[in-house]
Amino acid sequence: MECVKYHGIAMGGKIYSLRMAKRMSQEQLAAVLSISPAAISKWERNLSKPSIEILWALADFFECSIDELVGRTLVPMERLGDYNEKKFRLSVIGEDLQKCSEISRMEGLLAMESYIPKLKGGSKFLAFAIPYILNLYMKQMESEAAFRLLENYVSTLPDAERPEGNMITAVLRCIFAGESPEILQELIASYIGIDYREKKGSMSELLKYTRQEILDCYKNKKLYSNNTNLLEAFVQVGDFEIQSILRNLDEATLTAALTGASGKVVQRFLKNLADRVLYFIHENMEHWSGTEEDILVAQKKILELGNIISA
Repeated sequence: MECVKYHGIAMGGKIYSLRMAKRMSQEQLAAVLSISPAAISKWERNLSKPSIEILWALADFFECSIDELVGRTLVPMERLGDYNEKKFRLSVIGEDLQKCSEISRMEGLLAMESYIPKLKGGSKFLAFAIPYILNLYMKQMESEAAFRLLENYVSTLPDAERPEGNMITAVLRCIFAGESPEILQELIASYIGIDYREKKGSMSELLKYTRQEILDCYKNKKLYSNNTNLLEAFVQVGDFEIQSILRNLDEATLTAALTGASGKVVQRFLKNLADRVLYFIHENMEHWSGTEEDILVAQKKILELGNIISA
């Protein structure tokens, strides 16, 4: 039977998360509503939907609107991997560019080419751009003319790679002009965003840690409070289901939810993140300053997603 959905959100996931937040069994909720537990089971598996009279009763009991109950107030969530992978890719390429700048100041512009095999960001365009500009530089082409040619190559890149191409071209132009490291850092941050600018000092330190060292930080992590234990069952959930949930989460929700969870739950989710996203979420958790209510809202969203995926 087709799942009952509203605006892309399955109603069953919402009912499930609200019930779990009250720590009620299906039988207990059924008793409140004077219906059978089987009916609630069908709702939560999106096999049927409550009548309008029952929706009123559910909304009153859970102290929410009917719109919220059926998902009308929810908006599509960002894909965590897509959002953070772009940010992290640019930040690591930015680190490569800063290293190139350091080498050029210490050993001269030509020495940058020796750093290409050590690039951490995996940018094919940066590996192309350094020898290309150096070659034109050796041929004594005027600097601005050389970088205009490089800009032409940027325009031929796929859309997804064009932001890094623009950043690389702008930063290399400044390196050749002898700009200071501080100016370069500001330029790189302007291509990545305000969040990177605020974290640029700690991010380079964070990237020095291995994946396992970060995961080990959470080995003995305690719950934020006795109320923030809504995700503890996810310790037993498989990798496929965890990854499916992660693909439908924004970073703010994941950060808040994991900040309130136990170490075992945190490790369970973080192990399923790509390295760069793992570093980003870890850094966010280190500086998180929300409330218990923020945690509970975030954990309820994950409960909804977990129920939708398993239905």
